[in-house]
Amino acid sequence: MFSVRPRRGLIGLLGLTLGVTGLTVVTTDGAAVAAPHYTTPPQVQGGWVDSATPAKAYNWAEGVNMPLGTRVDDAGKSHTSRIYATFDLSQFEGGRKIYGGKVFIQEQTAADCTKRAIEIWRTKQVGATPTWNRQPEPIGKLDEILTPEYCPRASISFDVGTAVQEAVAQKQRRITFLLRVPEQYESDPTYARELNWYKQVQLSVQYNSLPTVDNTRLYNGGFACTQLRPYPKIGSFAHVLQAVGSDADEWDQRSLRTDVAFWPVGHPEQRRELSGEHGSSGRANTVQLPADALADGTSYVWQARVGDGADTSAWSKKCYFSYDATAPAAPTVTSSNYPSAETGQWVPAGEPGVFTFSGNGKKDVAGFQYRWGDLGVNVCEWSGDLGQLVCPDPLSYPGTVRADSPGGTATVTLSPNGAGPQRLTVRSIDLAGNVSTPVVYQVYVPSSAPQVETPDGPPEWNKDVLLRLTPAAGLTGVEEYEITLNNDPPETRRADEDGVAYFSFRATDPNGYRVTVRSRSANGFVSEERSWWAYFDPWPGVRSDVYGQPADGSPVGGVGVPGTFTFSPPPGWTDVATYRYAFGDDGEFTDVTADGDGRATVTWTPQTSGWITLTVFAVKADGTFSEYANWYSFEVAGTA
Repeated sequence: MFSVRPRRGLIGLLGLTLGVTGLTVVTTDGAAVAAPHYTTPPQVQGGWVDSATPAKAYNWAEGVNMPLGTRVDDAGKSHTSRIYATFDLSQFEGGRKIYGGKVFIQEQTAADCTKRAIEIWRTKQVGATPTWNRQPEPIGKLDEILTPEYCPRASISFDVGTAVQEAVAQKQRRITFLLRVPEQYESDPTYARELNWYKQVQLSVQYNSLPTVDNTRLYNGGFACTQLRPYPKIGSFAHVLQAVGSDADEWDQRSLRTDVAFWPVGHPEQRRELSGEHGSSGRANTVQLPADALADGTSYVWQARVGDGADTSAWSKKCYFSYDATAPAAPTVTSSNYPSAETGQWVPAGEPGVFTFSGNGKKDVAGFQYRWGDLGVNVCEWSGDLGQLVCPDPLSYPGTVRADSPGGTATVTLSPNGAGPQRLTVRSIDLAGNVSTPVVYQVYVPSSAPQVETPDGPPEWNKDVLLRLTPAAGLTGVEEYEITLNNDPPETRRADEDGVAYFSFRATDPNGYRVTVRSRSANGFVSEERSWWAYFDPWPGVRSDVYGQPADGSPVGGVGVPGTFTFSPPPGWTDVATYRYAFGDDGEFTDVTADGDGRATVTWTPQTSGWITLTVFAVKADGTFSEYANWYSFEVAGTA
């Protein structure tokens, strides 16, 4: 089969090809296709009329080729046929632009291959195939072919783009086409032919969904667009302009171009336009201005639009900001009760420090940022719900306090985080988020961490652990303690009149525990933090009332002095059945049954003095031994 080019339009322009097996629409199997795009609207009516049966409509039927022109039947009766096809255009409603349209047919037979004359018309819409007597009113001829090449079985296209554009512009949801032999040839049987039933009449439309820009989602330097005065001051991120664009076409949704135009307020003649590529529909797409695009101390106006390679949205509303790249002046720091380390004095124990920061009358100083130790970098994050840059209010950063007036002062009350030399770092901050060089105020701080003790002895796994909390030496007025167990939320415990409090927990985690404690005093002082750790050895526990293990390794008990030894489960064990133990290197192993808590107690009386090692294994009901044994060593004193 060969292709035929009508008087207007090229099949190739539609991205279609003709092969020996018929008309084929070329697709890309998921590859991105730049706008505009092609689609085949659904046919909602197809069939023909016959002058010999003027009251009957003939709908398309499988296996039945469609007649066109005049043919004479075996009885000598003439049949003049015209073909109607109606297509649904509703998919082009709401912001889709039509670039072109083609109707395709494929001939199956021809009465005379030296002749071909076919016209395509647009008619009034029909809801069903008409009859010869009730044909719709024609609106206008759209295209024709008068050349006989490649007959028969030619694939033919007609340009109907203007008609589709008009129908969509008129908000008509359907369009009807008429195929006929021109009037001067229509009664001549040599111009008759049949159209292939399988290929039918096909409509291909080249279209594009128009991209749009969202006027409610424009961002400059991490802040939302505004038109209100005074314009917001923006510092280091002012070069980041973002707009949210949308496109209904799937292939365009990850390839939007974002254009921004910007110029100094009052100077539209200095307008510049820049673009950012590869934006996503429904997401904040970024255009990064060059480093030298903005002048310090200048106010700017900007707007955005988006494009998909074929069409571009209207420009958005205008947004305004002032670019501020100048750092504010450094502050001065003084304290009414915390002498500087330069004096060699220590600060009073248990008393919070009162510090005053001053902008020294420099109007650009809006507030101060402070921290014990070093100050980090204030950051903006790409954390918006649309992927936009989000910058917090500069005066909302942690450890920030607003000055009482531009260039004025602010006073804060702080407790040091640690003991010894402590550095309070302070810097000024302006409304654009710019910060000054830091100022360091160093003081000497006495230790204030509370004491943490275990009055019931070392902690055991799967038993309650009691902690006794007492204030640091010299610290008075402690009212409560803040306690954090591992990663649990902090808890508080009220202190008694002596500043003592207790905290307990069940030790059920074989991995151990970390407890952090700090005290709070009536005057607002918060102590430095104390950490307490508990680790559990991965073998059975052993405790003895007489034969303990003194830290200095001194002898205990004595020959003939009995002592009890209590065995407890290895961490994580909940089903200890027995313990197997032996005293001394030559001792025989003996089993003892564990009680309901998984514990067992035995009594042993030494017969000789000197070092003894008690070896203990835990045993489960299924006979499984603990991976590790406890080698419990102690020195027996001489005869008591």
